[in-house]
Amino acid sequence: MVDHNPRSLIKLALTTGAGLVALVITLFLFGIAVRCRCIYIAPRCTARPRDTIYNPKPTDPSQKRGFPMFGWIFWAYSLSYQEMLEGVPGTGTRKGGLEGIMLKVNLDGIVLLRFYAL
Repeated sequence: MVDHNPRSLIKLALTTGAGLVALVITLFLFGIAVRCRCIYIAPRCTARPRDTIYNPKPTDPSQKRGFPMFGWIFWAYSLSYQEMLEGVPGTGTRKGGLEGIMLKVNLDGIVLLRFYAL
């Protein structure tokens, strides 16, 4: 049975609104952590230079990832499968992320992205 009670719609609207507020707060705080170049943002970032997280004055095109709040989303989607398997440029362990061992995406992540693209 479908409940047509107006209170149900109000509860649904409040739950949706609270979820959207939580999403905005979370993205805002994550953006601040990226902007501050916090190395504890992800486990793999602790062994890498802060410029691999966010570089306010990039010297190489591979370091340009856009605005800290949302730029990383579009940057991640712009990566090719080949780059993900061989190592993402600008995420190395030496010289501000330009040299050394680059971060790679495991095959499970690439399969997930391909499945999402379908």
